[in-house]
Amino acid sequence: MSIFRRDNPEASPTHRPLSRDTGPLERKRSATYVANGSKFNGEVTGSAEVLIDGEMEGRLQVDSSVTIGQEGIFQGEVVAQAVRVEGKLQGNVRGRDLVEVTATGRLEGDIAAARVVIAEGAFFKGNVEMSSGRPTGQQAAEKPSKASGGAPQGGSAGGSTGTSNRKGGA
Repeated sequence: MSIFRRDNPEASPTHRPLSRDTGPLERKRSATYVANGSKFNGEVTGSAEVLIDGEMEGRLQVDSSVTIGQEGIFQGEVVAQAVRVEGKLQGNVRGRDLVEVTATGRLEGDIAAARVVIAEGAFFKGNVEMSSGRPTGQQAAEKPSKASGGAPQGGSAGGSTGTSNRKGGA
């Protein structure tokens, strides 16, 4: 038992992991957080990771990842390394690496990314444009025909350019 024990460690915003794929946030990294109950209008640019649990309208362009939390609502354009939508996003999204819409996510807008994952149960209405970040040799070997339309396989669209309108419900 520690003298400095905190009765409710969940109450601290630094306790919450921002990067859900890699575990708890490292102390050396910085992040921008829009808390539940907050509203923000404007433009955010920079290199820090962004987590939105409140409401935001405008433009978001960062060199890191963006997460729209389950309670988050974003309206506007998002450009980032990776984008994860757990809440609601209305607008176009460009992920240099990945755009993911989780089962609780709702995205209305166009997606442009190297990799796109739309989970079962997610809501998506828009177009998908995929550009591969793979080496040239693999691109030539996996070049899809235009007739294929880039249909997702196994819950993830894989390396083709196409249009997808996917709606799901829980």
